[in-house]
Amino acid sequence: MKRTFSNASRGPRWTGPALALLLCLGGVGYVNAAPPVQHGAALQLLAQAQVSLNQAVAQVQRRVGGRVLSAETQTHNGVPVHVIRVLTDNQRVRTIRVDGRTGEWM
Repeated sequence: MKRTFSNASRGPRWTGPALALLLCLGGVGYVNAAPPVQHGAALQLLAQAQVSLNQAVAQVQRRVGGRVLSAETQTHNGVPVHVIRVLTDNQRVRTIRVDGRTGEWM
């Protein structure tokens, strides 16, 4: 007597590999996630800054003129520092650093 098996009871053939792939992809997102400490450090840096990046850029534009090429906030020895690159009217590029706590130029 020949025995036959029905595929209907086992489900589609791809369910096993698809399930394994989903489990692998789910784990990748968890492994590559940034630790919460980095987010806390960034928020702490922003809380320390009394002068925002926008305020520093406006201050630099008033005093130097020209066109702002880039602006970012960095940390130097635990102090937030706004680094602003400006193309002046005489076609020179100046990099100006502004203390994020006091607004003074460094």
